[in-house]
Amino acid sequence: MKTCFGDIYPDLEKFRFGTPLVGKVFQISVDTIGPGQRDRKLSIDMDAWQECRQCEDFQSCFDFSTAKLQMQRVLIDL
Repeated sequence: MKTCFGDIYPDLEKFRFGTPLVGKVFQISVDTIGPGQRDRKLSIDMDAWQECRQCEDFQSCFDFSTAKLQMQRVLIDL
């Protein structure tokens, strides 16, 4: 299993305003630009996505990455 297994999406537990969160494929950043206003950005590394798709563990990694993301979202909503 590769060291990047389960890292397709960024780790939401490390979220901080103004600090980009980087996953293997998806990157997000949220900056405050005034009271109640946010500048949200999503970047997708298509080369990394194609590399992931070629990996023999892709489906398992994708499933695990998605499950981890969903659980992080649950924790944020508690």
